[in-house]
Amino acid sequence: MAKNTTAYFLANQNYTLVTFTSADSTSIKDLVSAAADDSWVYEVFITSTEGSQVPITIYLSDGATDMPIKSLLTTAGVAANQGTSTTAPNPYRLIQSSDNNNIFVRLLDRDQNYYISLPNGWKLRAKMNTALTSGTMTFNILKRDF
Repeated sequence: MAKNTTAYFLANQNYTLVTFTSADSTSIKDLVSAAADDSWVYEVFITSTEGSQVPITIYLSDGATDMPIKSLLTTAGVAANQGTSTTAPNPYRLIQSSDNNNIFVRLLDRDQNYYISLPNGWKLRAKMNTALTSGTMTFNILKRDF
């Protein structure tokens, strides 16, 4: 195999906001897609204005198959009013988090930051396992492109 003689550098840093409402029901929705030269997802923040705890599932998709990589079930779902109340004041973090609710399908970059690699054509997707009743759930995704 030939030695790689060309350096690769992360270019753009992007934030993407995706909001789920009761109209989305339990349908899978795209969170973020890879750029033409691949991307790394560094963080997924979740906030909610839903009055009850909501179980969700996060998927990694190659365009044909949705592979579940994280399920937050009823006992560990996104808390009621996560990130918007005094009882749950911080957004839910799924990649850089040090607790046991993070996504374990993650790699370390040279600076020891976790990320999820998204090759060209791949997506990160999510769905509510139980439909929202009155509030919203917002995903804020930090992605770096090549």
